[in-house]
Order: sequence, then C-alpha cells, then structure tokens
Amino acid sequence: MNWWPFYRAAWCYNLLDLPDSAEFYAETALSIQPSSERCLAELLKSLSGQPEKILEYSYLVSGGGTCRYRLARAEIDLDLQEKPSRAWLENSFESEIDSIAADAGCWLSILHGDAGLRYIEKSVDLMPDEEFYRSLFIEKLIDATELESAAAQFEILKNTGSAGLSFWQTTSSVLDALGDSQGAIEASRRAFELRRIPSSAADLGWKLYFYGKNLIREGLMMDAVPHLRESSALWSNDSLWAMKSDSLLDLMNEFTSTSEGYGEPI
Repeated sequence: MNWWPFYRAAWCYNLLDLPDSAEFYAETALSIQPSSERCLAELLKSLSGQPEKILEYSYLVSGGGTCRYRLARAEIDLDLQEKPSRAWLENSFESEIDSIAADAGCWLSILHGDAGLRYIEKSVDLMPDEEFYRSLFIEKLIDATELESAAAQFEILKNTGSAGLSFWQTTSSVLDALGDSQGAIEASRRAFELRRIPSSAADLGWKLYFYGKNLIREGLMMDAVPHLRESSALWSNDSLWAMKSDSLLDLMNEFTSTSEGYGEPI
C-alpha cells in the first residue's frame, strides 16, 4: 500500500483542527511506513489531547524535532516526576552542534511560554537564516513588550525576502503591537489567502472584530460595518468571532432603527 495519501489526509485534517479524523489516517500511514518521522509527527499531533497515548510512541523517537517536542509536552501535561524528553531537549540545547542546539532551543521556548525568550534568542544567534526561528523570536519579544527589539528583528526578517504564511503572520503581529490595526488586518488577510485554515481564519476574524468594535467606540459606526461583516462571514457562522460580530451588528441595527422596528438596516 502507498503511505503517501494517508499521510496527506492526516496532514490536511490536522491543519483543519480535526484531530479525531486525522488519527486514523496517520496511524495507517505509520503502519505502512513505520520509519517515517513525518507520519509519526502527524500521528502525535492528532493525539495532542491524549498525552498518555502520545507517550506510548516514545520508543520511536530518537532525535529532536516536533516529535520530541510532543513527548516533552505530554510529560508536562501529565505532570510526570521524570521528564526524559524535556531533559533530552535541555541537554541538546548545550550541544556544540549548532543545528541541534538551535532546534532544542526552539522547542524549549515553546514549552516554557513567557519564560522561553532566552532559548529562541540563542536559536536565532546559531541559525540566523532560519525564518521560523526568527519569526518565533519576534513573537516572544512582542509578548515580553520589547517592541523596539521586535521591530529591529522584523527589519532583518523583511530583508530575507520572505513572503510565506509565517512571514505574514509575523507581520500582522508586529503591526498590531505597533498600533497599526489596518496594516495588521491586511497582513492577516494575506496569511489567510495563502492558507485557509482555522488558525489563520481566527487571527483575521478577531482582528476584524476588535477593529470594528474600536471604531464603534469612536462613534464611527458605519465605518465599522464592513469589517464586522467580513468577520461574520469568515470561516463559519459558529466561530466565536463571527457570533460576536453578528451580535454587534444586531445591536447597531436596533440602535439605528426608527419607532416600531422600522428603519433602514445598516
């Protein structure tokens, strides 16, 4: 049997945040191609809500990368006393091989949340041409409210000629942090156009909603309408940003209606 179609199906379902559907295809792909790290990575991603099950596959992981991160995340989620995969990453972070240390720093920065800035900073120093590391570093700097440093790192990123999903997501974060809401929305639109997935839809949907809400607060109700309508129509009517946008639009309709409910809808 050909493992590739099963792997691609798992990859697509995971992108769509449908892990239950992805699990079957990822398991099938791995059973056909048991030595494939890509198949294992998709399976562990589909099991992210089942940390006990993730650890059952620890014997297949020998190196770093996303599979090692998934194991370390599961150990933390289960609050295990011994965390061999997290210890593996900590040891690798001190490696004399730049690529190994940088990879470990990347995953440790994600595992440690707000305290992870020093890890990804070293990753960028070791591998300055790696776009993903610098994008993550910029996001961490924004979270730490180090906006000048984030802007300086973003200038370096722009000079690389990047134009992929990660670049536009980072652009949106930087512009939003610097107060350029319209620029941030446009960058989020570019990211969503490149890959129409739940995460890019959520980023754009929320930015449109909050921008529309701020316009209403400033008394610019009609200017807010197209942004709220775009948010409302994005991805799914059941999306939280869509429901909140619909709620604001309904309130505005009530406010602008004349007596007995008659009037021109916005």
